[in-house]
Amino acid sequence: MTIRLLLLTAIALLISSCNTAKEPANGASSEAAASNAPAADEAAIRSQVARWLELIKAKDAAAIAQLYVEDGAVMPPNGPIGKGHADIEKTWAGMMGTPGFELNFAPEQIVLSGSADMALDRGTYQLKVAPEGKAMSDTGKYVVVWRKVNGEWKAAADIFNSDLPAGDS
Repeated sequence: MTIRLLLLTAIALLISSCNTAKEPANGASSEAAASNAPAADEAAIRSQVARWLELIKAKDAAAIAQLYVEDGAVMPPNGPIGKGHADIEKTWAGMMGTPGFELNFAPEQIVLSGSADMALDRGTYQLKVAPEGKAMSDTGKYVVVWRKVNGEWKAAADIFNSDLPAGDS
């Protein structure tokens, strides 16, 4: 029996919205504020990714679930969708409970919506597991859709899949 590897992160989503620029309270031009905002938002998302990786190393599924919006979803390959914090925690706990579980991922591209309240994070991952004592590794790709909630970036949808060819069950 071939054991399918566990993987990471998000769903493709079309992001379309209008940019409604406002004059900053500090008197800076809206153009200057707009040019700094995307860089700050991207840095904030990258910070959330770094936090996520720390929580994976700590195997803290409950804290990982809190990185998602309340109605967020994780969509692992060959498994059911995990919707909401409780299911997301259960999904992550199951993945991280695999013997030898080590996961690393990195964004290759982060695209912000015009309204700066949603973003798309596309990247790659590397996974190592050792089910039944047999070391296995996988590489793949992911997409996370981020939503800005009360000034904080949270994962709204997370889907991932392997670069390896499909195996026998």
